[in-house]
Amino acid sequence: MTRRALLGFFALLALAACGPRGSYQNIGTRELYQAVDQGAVVVDVRTPQEFAEGHVPGAINLPVEAVAQWADTLPKDKPVYLYCRSGNRSRQAAEYLKRKGYTNLFNVEGGVLAIERAGFPLVR
Repeated sequence: MTRRALLGFFALLALAACGPRGSYQNIGTRELYQAVDQGAVVVDVRTPQEFAEGHVPGAINLPVEAVAQWADTLPKDKPVYLYCRSGNRSRQAAEYLKRKGYTNLFNVEGGVLAIERAGFPLVR
């Protein structure tokens, strides 16, 4: 095999190994609450204790620490909105779900801190 053919072969092999990738989009609090009003799937990835202290109406609590256990339970054909306290853990969950092939994901930038600053209601 020539050097060029060998390099091409390894490039194709690397692309095939990556497999299908998903994607997610960062959004603000206003977009989240518009989605809530439309019955969106909203996931709070904080701990159960944090969730009990205040969460987005209609959200389900699926802690990021257990994302490998619950990742396949989310719909791939509907938008899924993820949030946490500041946006870091929800971004981690979005990255994980992206690798699992999810393409309709939204991460709330700033999380609950941004939600409270914007004056949107939380269930307490």
